[in-house]
Formats: sequence, C-alpha cells, structure tokens
Amino acid sequence: MSKNPTTLEAAALTNFTPAGQAALYHIHLAQQAEKDELAALEEAKKKEKKFREEIRPEEVKAGEVVDRWIEDWCPPLYQFLDIFASPHLTIGIFIFLHFAYWYTIPWYFHFLLAWPIVYFIPLYCTGKSTFKPKDRVLWLSYWIILSVLEYFEILLFRDQARSLVWWPKLKAIFCLVMYSIIDTEVILDSRGKPKDKKPIYGAIKLIEKFLPKEKDESKETKDRDQDKEREREKRSGSSKEKDRKEKEKDKKSKEEDKKKKSR
Repeated sequence: MSKNPTTLEAAALTNFTPAGQAALYHIHLAQQAEKDELAALEEAKKKEKKFREEIRPEEVKAGEVVDRWIEDWCPPLYQFLDIFASPHLTIGIFIFLHFAYWYTIPWYFHFLLAWPIVYFIPLYCTGKSTFKPKDRVLWLSYWIILSVLEYFEILLFRDQARSLVWWPKLKAIFCLVMYSIIDTEVILDSRGKPKDKKPIYGAIKLIEKFLPKEKDESKETKDRDQDKEREREKRSGSSKEKDRKEKEKDKKSKEEDKKKKSR
C-alpha cells in the first residue's frame, strides 16, 4: 500500500465540514464503482478467452487437427495441398496416387515419383514468394542445396541414377525436410522478454553453416561509441592538465614578482 495519500484522501483530511465529507464520500463511491466495473469487464474477457482456448472433445474435428499439424510442420506442403481441396483430404489422395503409380508403372519410371515433392511444390512456393519476401531466403537456400545435390547425383551415379529404386525416396525425404520447420527461435524484445517465435527451416539451417557470419552492427557501433568516449576523455584530461600547468606557471610568476618587489 502506498504511503503517499491520494488526492481524495488529502482532501478528506483537510475538509472537516459535513457537506464536504459527504461530497468526498460520493466521489469515492463513484470512483470505486468505476474500478469495479472495469475489473468485472476484464475478468469477463479473460473467462471468454479461456473458454475459447479450451479444447472440447465433442467439438474437435479430426480434419482441422490434421490441417493444423501439416501447417505447423510444413507450411509449403500445406499451401500446395490447399490448392485442390482441404489439406487433410488432399494428402490422402496424394499418398494414394503415389502408391497407385508405384504398383502400376514400370520400375524404370519410378524416378518420377519424387518430382512433386522435389520440384513441383518448391516451384509453386517459389512463385508465391515473389509476393512474400520473408519466404525468399528459404527458397533461395533450397535451390542452392538442390543444385549441389543434383551435381553429386550426376557425379556419383551418372546414368544409373534413374535405375536406382531407393534413391528417389531418399531424395524426396531429404528435400521435404529442407523446407519443413525443424526448430523455432524465440525473439526477445528490448527488455529481454519473449516477444515472438521465428520458424527455422532445414534449408536455412543447413546453408548457414557454409556462409560467413555477418558482423554485428550494433556491437560495432557500440565499440565505436566507446572509442569516441575514450578520445573525448583523453582530450578533456589533456586540456585539464594544460590548464593546471598554466595555473602553476602563473602562480610561480606571481610568487617571483612578489619576491622581486620585497627585495
């Protein structure tokens, strides 16, 4: 409780007339009623927010849960599946078509199975990233990694790459992980408290290891400011030293003049 009296309390201590006390009492009641009303509204908002956030089993839809899981795990896959229908429906059709292709098409065409995941989804999302600058870093990193992967594929397997049954599967899984969220980074505000979460994609995480680290501009400016402050201190110290020496010289000259006069 604050030791300093409020304006109303100070007025109550100085106003001793019955009319003044009654007026102050009515003002106090009005202020208290306003505070209670605001507190009630705030409490109602909190209860409503908590009620909305609560998961009620009878109202949970499996399709919405699957859609949320796909969007949280791999947003590019969610965007691509959402073109045709709801992602929880499209992903079942997507998997079914892959299996049907696998069992009906000759083995030497199996290398085409990886194309939707490796090329079609990234191409679509790269086109959309022209309107979303925040995704450009992801797809720039992805295509660089894919080009290096294609180079090593040609270098190691040469003409046998299409005949390998296991390679397209591994390639598709690797590329899917590259544009999936593998971790989240907590963004802090100026006070050091968590403000937001930033998703970290596999492609960006991988390519960061091969890129030189950027210089911290804030640290550089801080060091520069410290150097300037030191220079100012040196200059001020040197000027103070000069003033002190000049004062000593003046003092000595005055003492010498006094000695000469006394002689």
